[in-house]
Amino acid sequence: MNTGPTPDARNVTLEQLIRSANERHRTAEERVTVTIRNAIFTGVFRPGRRLPQDELAGLLGVSRMPIRAALKQLESEGLVEFHAHRGATVRVLTPEEMTDLYELRILVETYALRKTVRAIGDDELQELQRMAKQLEEAPDHESWMVARHDFYQYLYSVGNTPRVVSTIMQFRAEVGRYTATLGDPRSQTHLELMDRISLRDPDLAASWLEAHLRHVAMERRRQVAELHEPQGTSDGEVPEPGQDG
Repeated sequence: MNTGPTPDARNVTLEQLIRSANERHRTAEERVTVTIRNAIFTGVFRPGRRLPQDELAGLLGVSRMPIRAALKQLESEGLVEFHAHRGATVRVLTPEEMTDLYELRILVETYALRKTVRAIGDDELQELQRMAKQLEEAPDHESWMVARHDFYQYLYSVGNTPRVVSTIMQFRAEVGRYTATLGDPRSQTHLELMDRISLRDPDLAASWLEAHLRHVAMERRRQVAELHEPQGTSDGEVPEPGQDG
């Protein structure tokens, strides 16, 4: 059983995300994009929430130009959508879309994982094991998100083309934003995956991954269906810094 600290998205605030982005990124567009993306991933900006450009510009201390560019980038990632009269909102997945995304992930990720296992060398295997351990021991939710992204990007880069990697990471981003909102049970999943990869059996690793993704997909579809049940509107404004979304 994992005894490391659990990353709790409920304790993440917009103010913390802004401060972290300002420390790690130089350009205004990078800072804004990272802040809004992480606010979506952590549930500070929940599915269906409006993202008014003027209000975001005031909260993030920038002009509307980097806000607009960031929202367009996040639209291309499937995280934001634009409406004629409501402007930008955090995109809401339907249960059917969630099912489709997981089916696509199973197809692409098992294909890529087989190629990774066939191509992986000793040094790459050692690095992935280090990254998996670091992921499980992440001290907070933001560190966990960054470590998880880096782990899977490195994992699938072994033996696969950049096009395959970017496709996988986009699919992961689209479902990953529901991780904080729907709850993310902490487990040693990544270490279990590394155990299979270490055996250098492509079919064994791919079979384990498919079973894992199908299990997660069933739970995510059920949870998303509950979000679509009538319960009033979630069409609020973005929260002030220091508040949960």
